Amino acid sequence: MIECIVHLYGRNRLLGGLAMVIIMVGMAACSEPVGTTPFVVTEVVTRQGKTIIVTRIVRQTVQVQVTPVIQLPEEPITLDISYPGDYGNLDPQVAVDDITVDMMENVLAGLTRYNFKTDAIEPELAADWEISNNGRIWTFNLRDDIFWIRRNLESRNPLNQNIEQFEAVRQVTAEDVVYSIQRACDPRVNSPDVFVLFIIEGCETVDGLEEVDQDDLNRIGARALDSQTLEIRLTEPASHFLSLTSNWIMKPVPADLIEEMGEEWSQADVIWTSGPFVIGAETVMESRTVLHRSPYWPILFEGNVDQVNILHLQPSDALALWEERLLDLSPVPAEGQATILSRHRQKADLVTNQAVFYLAYNFDSPAFNIREIRQAFSWSIDRERLVEEVHEQQGVPMRHLGPPGVIGAPPVEEVGTGYSPDRARQVMSESIFGDCRLMQPITYLVSASDLALQQAELLRDMWVDELGCSEAQIKIEQVQFGQLLADTRSDAGSVRPDMWDLGWASYYPDENNWVGDVLHCDDSDNRQRRPCSEVDKLIRQANHNMPIDERWQSYREIENLFFGPDALEPISPLYVRGDYVLRHGWIDYTPAHFGGEQYDTYRVDSEAKELERSR
Repeated sequence: MIECIVHLYGRNRLLGGLAMVIIMVGMAACSEPVGTTPFVVTEVVTRQGKTIIVTRIVRQTVQVQVTPVIQLPEEPITLDISYPGDYGNLDPQVAVDDITVDMMENVLAGLTRYNFKTDAIEPELAADWEISNNGRIWTFNLRDDIFWIRRNLESRNPLNQNIEQFEAVRQVTAEDVVYSIQRACDPRVNSPDVFVLFIIEGCETVDGLEEVDQDDLNRIGARALDSQTLEIRLTEPASHFLSLTSNWIMKPVPADLIEEMGEEWSQADVIWTSGPFVIGAETVMESRTVLHRSPYWPILFEGNVDQVNILHLQPSDALALWEERLLDLSPVPAEGQATILSRHRQKADLVTNQAVFYLAYNFDSPAFNIREIRQAFSWSIDRERLVEEVHEQQGVPMRHLGPPGVIGAPPVEEVGTGYSPDRARQVMSESIFGDCRLMQPITYLVSASDLALQQAELLRDMWVDELGCSEAQIKIEQVQFGQLLADTRSDAGSVRPDMWDLGWASYYPDENNWVGDVLHCDDSDNRQRRPCSEVDKLIRQANHNMPIDERWQSYREIENLFFGPDALEPISPLYVRGDYVLRHGWIDYTPAHFGGEQYDTYRVDSEAKELERSR
């Protein structure tokens, strides 16, 4: 590095026997990145009559003079919504709750972004990327026009119109991404979902250490080749890694702010944001949050929203405001839901959330080690009736595993047999038993909730009606959820039931997280104890940097092998959970099935909105 620094020394000032002077003088080092200035700090101390002079170079972040990309309108187009509570710590390596993830999706940029309309990963901070021939080294080329933005402290009074509310601090760099990955893998941070990053070299090793230093963190497979080039090394080829780059756990964070502010760095009035929206000074915690379109955001909005007004309300209060046309969207309260939906059926959208519940079979069971029996039990389940009678229509029937919004998952109405009672009776008659009543008693283990029992009893009734089983044959046992998990482990031995209820929710929105992490004979915990077969080879091949079109086709084939006409049927997917949202006609949006809502994609017809409100 070329030195371009001038040293100045000040006059000592005695302070009770310890003399200390710190003089900071800065001229930017010629090769330094935008946003940091090196300073010479000289400390002059007197100890026991001896004067010691210590000189060191430190860096101080300074404001970058960046011209805003857009001029915000005087009359902004607003999105008026509610959250059922306050958001938590806006730290992407720590947060997990839905409200906080919503906020982070809009105020913090990621390497990439999940497009909810196309189920594809698109560039965001990363302009493009390359994958090495062995599939293990990913190189991301970052944009140079995404900045850390902070609130101007002088503008905290929203009445002071002469002060710009927000200012650019510096570029978001590859070093920021490396720092966020190191934080996630650092056990001192205690990141809840760090295991999804174990695919990165060294992350799992560091997470398992009792003591960690910077040398340990530097051995993690993420490094900045320069400020705009990031290299990440994986333990094995993994196509699903691209979906992780849009996950909040990998969103970059500013090391300099964290080192300065400690745990306070993510407070709303302190945090540096980098996404399409910034947190307004008029935000009142636990009551109202205002997001403004970032004037520095360089990527074209798909929607037209300039300002998001978020009220922190209970669902019943939000509903009341929505019915008065004061909110654009509203959740549907659980209490009285049927009545509310009957009143607003045309304006109600069911938004599924990638939590799929299923019935699992023990392959060591004398009954369910037979493919035809598993098929018969699955194909005799009327999933639509189950969703309607037990789950109050808060779900979508599933006949394969990957739910909506998962990259590579077939559409819900495609692939899988689903409810087919005639075929169920046929395969039962062709099995070695010939008749369900000739089978030995079956233990069906469910959790201790009333809803779980209601579901189990309805499924049992379906097997009685469609397959001719006797009610006494199917013994429903309820246990606490922890006990259910323990008794269905693959190594639980004789306590393992014949079948049981479980569910799975995405850790990342990719089909590998479903057929791979749930069903692969070796790469999952394989509670069913299903023997390995050709389908397991296909699962691994599909995740090893296969071209996207071939990958999607491969997952369709895999789902068909598990749940199609000749299904292996290790489990029977039942339904994917969902929640109802009420929407006025003046708003158009694609809801998030996973991760946070993307308010820059929302479109509000402001004229129609004002007209409706005036009535």
